[in-house]
Amino acid sequence: MSGLRAFAMRVAVPRAPVLKEADLPDLTTAPDRAAGTLAPDALHVVPPEGLWTPLPRPVPGRLVAGTLPPDQFARFVLRLPRDWNGRLVVAAASGITDERTYDLYFSDFALSRGYAFAATDKGVRRATLDGDTVLMPFLPENSVRRWASRLEALAAFARGKCEAFYGRAPERTYAVGLSNGGFLARRAAEEGFVDGAVEVSGVLWRAESGNLLRQLPAALRATAAPVWDRDALASAGFPRGDERWDPVLAFYRAAYWEAVMLLFLGDLDPDYAGKPEEYDLDDRPASVRGAIASFQNTGDLKVPLVSLAGRMDLLISARGHAEAYRDLVAARGKAALHRLELVDDASHIDANAAMFPFVKPLMPRLHAAFDALAARVEGAGAPRG
Repeated sequence: MSGLRAFAMRVAVPRAPVLKEADLPDLTTAPDRAAGTLAPDALHVVPPEGLWTPLPRPVPGRLVAGTLPPDQFARFVLRLPRDWNGRLVVAAASGITDERTYDLYFSDFALSRGYAFAATDKGVRRATLDGDTVLMPFLPENSVRRWASRLEALAAFARGKCEAFYGRAPERTYAVGLSNGGFLARRAAEEGFVDGAVEVSGVLWRAESGNLLRQLPAALRATAAPVWDRDALASAGFPRGDERWDPVLAFYRAAYWEAVMLLFLGDLDPDYAGKPEEYDLDDRPASVRGAIASFQNTGDLKVPLVSLAGRMDLLISARGHAEAYRDLVAARGKAALHRLELVDDASHIDANAAMFPFVKPLMPRLHAAFDALAARVEGAGAPRG
């Protein structure tokens, strides 16, 4: 796979509200599994099939899908099971994936336990042109600066739909998320518009310290020559794994590092004309750091948050993101609201386990962590910040 080649486009996109509702005999992925019609983005993040949520019986209910108020740019899907437990889970998709990303990763699990589940694509728009070329229009509506507000809008919209469908509002609302969706689950816990959150492989955005625009250029430089500079990789925050991990690192370098850099440079620093590996955030205009500061993580948690990360995350690194966020939370005096679980031999996305059997998937740990979080919030009562 080549690097993502992005084309700058700034055009007015007319849009009208879209809202479709249908009562279905089964809201889970069981029909899609049987028909072979699972969403590609759902398959992109999950471990091998043997670890998918068992679905012994259908979950009937209402499917609501369309564009998200108030701006109608983000897309969403909301699943309302008939046998409802009175709780709602909301999620924002990872990276440039869509609102179906969590179909296998979390929606099946939530529905099987009676939760209503909603997910949004955050407003991201993309098109695959030729198999490995992705068109990402650079529109203000796409920007990472808009993502957190859309997750909050999804929570409000989904609560209203729950009240209309069930005759009562959710008793609890939770957030989950993977990668940049994990970043947004953290933001939800920091803003306090949910009762608790779980995030996996969450990206840390900080203007003056950790973020992808600082870490990835160093990683690209360290691996530019045929013989990698292992010390420089370690200095960039990446773990020193044994030789088994070299093909995994090569995969992330080829498929993700430059593509991610181009995506966020196009959004946050579109005037930069150099190579991704030569990028130096501190040499760029202060307005770029100011843009990041406008949406950065604060660590000032208002509700409990559980973070899961692989020690062998080769996209964002546990040291530079998961552990750095843990330290940020502690510095804000909110360590009691946070728990970080670092998993040996786990990487960024669970799909790696299909290519590299020694990679440990995080999805089962997410499900266990969510059950534990809900028990904490609804049991003895969790503290709020």
